[in-house]
Amino acid sequence: MKTSLAHQLTRPGNTPLIFAVRVVLLPLYLIYLLVVTARNALYDAGLISTTKVDAPVVSIGNLTVGGTGKTPLVIALAQRAVAAGKRVAIVARGYGAVADASGNTDEIALMAARVPEAEVIMALNKTEGAREAAARGVDVILIDDGYQHRRLERDLDVLVVDAMAPISNGYVVPLGGLRESPSGLGRADVMVLTHHETLSPEDIEGVVASLSAYRRDIPIVRATHTPIGVRPVSGGELQPTDSLAGQDVFLFCGIASPDGFRRTVEGLGAHVTGVAGFPDHHDFTASSIAEVRAEARTALLVCTEKDAAKVAAIPGTEDVLCVVIDMVLDDELPPIPGLDG
Repeated sequence: MKTSLAHQLTRPGNTPLIFAVRVVLLPLYLIYLLVVTARNALYDAGLISTTKVDAPVVSIGNLTVGGTGKTPLVIALAQRAVAAGKRVAIVARGYGAVADASGNTDEIALMAARVPEAEVIMALNKTEGAREAAARGVDVILIDDGYQHRRLERDLDVLVVDAMAPISNGYVVPLGGLRESPSGLGRADVMVLTHHETLSPEDIEGVVASLSAYRRDIPIVRATHTPIGVRPVSGGELQPTDSLAGQDVFLFCGIASPDGFRRTVEGLGAHVTGVAGFPDHHDFTASSIAEVRAEARTALLVCTEKDAAKVAAIPGTEDVLCVVIDMVLDDELPPIPGLDG
């Protein structure tokens, strides 16, 4: 699996090439860090006004660039709201390439498909999206990727943290994978720790201790990405996860963490012959699928559910499978405004 230069920059360590690139990018890094730190300080001091809408707002976000598990958690919370008889809205910006004829991106299409009862609102401005959601009379508003959108007041800030790289390599972009300095962890009301299942108990304790240092009293909830089945990208009934056991499969995906996808599929007992990793939100084409097929040879083609809608739109992909994953909370979340009580 090829690793992009941008992905290599988020990892600890220096090769001569990475060191040289970091030296070149250092001025941009300093400017970005200064701007983001000053902006947060102004919000913390109350010198920038915020907007409150007429419904409880729950923000789900992260401190790092890329896949920590925000979208699966949004889906899980929306399903929980529906099960409780609540009207729920999901507000998301909709990053990436267009996934369908309606203009919905991959994540928007996935959330709408997994929680059809939810009001899914795609909005470039999350504050305006929240206003629209409140005007529809919903009981609770979930803001996807809302941690840095501080103009909108929220009743609960949920920060999703990847246990394998809690603060990336410690640098903000462009030298690393942080959107802001690690001190931003202290703003969260609750942290959800994902991808912890591959770590030893001792390592997990170390991660929890390091996160608690930013705010001693913060609840830290563990969550597990749990495969619930396999289906064709074009839709259909879920097949058991063990249907891949013992089979040669070739993975391809347009997500931020292809390594995690590989671990998940290997955990199902499949023999992964290779992984083709594309940029996050990649817009798959017939030619890119042909390249994947050539590399896969006789192995089954498997992608993520997030990629499925875009792949299914390409003729001749009826044999491609996707893995459907739910996020299961191993611990209890604190009461969620508008949902609990």
